[in-house]
Amino acid sequence: MSSEDAPLNESFILASGSEIRKQILSDHGLNFMVQKSEVDEEELKESYKDLPFEERAIKLALAKAKEVSKVHCEKYVLGADQMCVYQNKILNKPGNAENAVNSLKLLSGATHYQYSGIAICLNGKSLWSFCDTAILTMKDLSENDIRSYVERDEPYECAGSYKYESHGSELFSEVKGASYTIQGLALTPLLKAFEDLGLSFRKFLCEDVDSFQT
Repeated sequence: MSSEDAPLNESFILASGSEIRKQILSDHGLNFMVQKSEVDEEELKESYKDLPFEERAIKLALAKAKEVSKVHCEKYVLGADQMCVYQNKILNKPGNAENAVNSLKLLSGATHYQYSGIAICLNGKSLWSFCDTAILTMKDLSENDIRSYVERDEPYECAGSYKYESHGSELFSEVKGASYTIQGLALTPLLKAFEDLGLSFRKFLCEDVDSFQT
């Protein structure tokens, strides 16, 4: 069944408070509500530390979706998680300017990975999950370049300490992967999953998502 033929579902729940995820979904005409998951991410990360990063991202996305789905049993719930990995270590959200500067100093001139895990649940059960990966190589940046960027974009809640959807995309010499994956939501696989499940949450008909990829 194509997305055009699927019956319109009322809405789904996004189990995330991420502003960029909300923006991506809204820009593509999807009807959703927000209920942020309250799972202890740090505790879960510790319990999954021996797994490959792709599996960790999926399990975290699933945990978030399941937690919200158990409360809102009648709703489809979307969970998402993003991991920025450099030299096999996860770089957490910086939280402040100095931490962001230090993270970007590490990434300057080097290659790192962004893992975007997503999952769909209903009634506390997993219907689908996936992880997409992007590989990014940052330009050699001076400390002045880094501090100027951090002051400009304030990427304090961003995995990797950059806002790719803003001026952060200018920091890279090479990028392999979808821009939405880098921003924290693997949109193309998600829309395909909705289609495969016979779901449509469209408020209006968008162009093919591939035309939005950069």
